[in-house]
Amino acid sequence: MEHICPESIKVVADSLGISNLEDEVAQAMAPDVEYRLREIIQEGLKFMHHSKRSILTTEDINSGLRLRSVEPLYGFASAEPMQFSRPEGHRDVFFIADEEVSFDEVINAPLNKCPVETNCIPHWLAIDGVQPAIPENPVA
Repeated sequence: MEHICPESIKVVADSLGISNLEDEVAQAMAPDVEYRLREIIQEGLKFMHHSKRSILTTEDINSGLRLRSVEPLYGFASAEPMQFSRPEGHRDVFFIADEEVSFDEVINAPLNKCPVETNCIPHWLAIDGVQPAIPENPVA
């Protein structure tokens, strides 16, 4: 059963600037693209199962991509799974509902406070196996 159609290959090629991709080339590439996608998803599923989770995350896919020496996806990390919705009357179309944000709210929102300066204090807990009697060390 074919999941990736040649038209999808032509659309992606068009978005990459390859406007004159022939039908035979797209037809030949579709099974290979499907095989590669299936391979990466299976690697991601392995990471999901080894992590004892039931939801496939983008981090699992990124781990599968790294395993295959492919550059990971950027900008798709999420702490919780995305909720896909299906519009009425379309069986094969899914989307993620985004909330509308008013520019006035964003512009007029108060700024976050600046973080406090970081500092570092060196401290020796023990020197040559002997704990010095200073206030920072607990009394034994």
